[in-house]
Amino acid sequence: MKEGGLEDVEPKVEQLMNKLKKLQQGKRAIEEEVKEAQSLRDSLQEELDALQTEAYRLEGVHKEKEESYMVLQFQCEEMEQDSTRQQQLNRKSEDLIEQYRCQIQETKLKHRKHRMKFENQLQQLIGQHKNLHSVFSPDRLPAEIESVENAKSQLLKAEQLKLSQLCHLEEALDEARRQTSTDTTDKHTD
Repeated sequence: MKEGGLEDVEPKVEQLMNKLKKLQQGKRAIEEEVKEAQSLRDSLQEELDALQTEAYRLEGVHKEKEESYMVLQFQCEEMEQDSTRQQQLNRKSEDLIEQYRCQIQETKLKHRKHRMKFENQLQQLIGQHKNLHSVFSPDRLPAEIESVENAKSQLLKAEQLKLSQLCHLEEALDEARRQTSTDTTDKHTD
């Protein structure tokens, strides 16, 4: 019976050894899978870290872009306000130029009227002088002529003075036009 008992024990030991080998193989396979899983986990962790770093960098870039956008938007609004102000100044300058042009035309008309009046007065004086010539003696004629010549000279001087003032006014207007044009050009350059 003992021999039969040994024979029963040997197959059990063999079965146990086979089971042990299978379990060891399973353990090795599981260890390999664990190593692979750990390796995969490590590479995934590295990838996650890289993605988090990239996300942080992109957040910084996004923040910079938003700040740049806000600065550019502010500059754009300032430029629009400057442009509006410049257009208003240009309109005012154009109105002033038109006003000066009207004043110059009025002054020219007044000057023309004064000149016509002067010519009429001169013609009257010449006519009176001719009439007086017959009334007065030839001895007084040189003195009368000199008096008329003096009056004529004074009237011509007054007319030249008015013409000079008119020229100065036109030069001032031209200077204002040039200044307005220069200011407009400078603003567009800025």
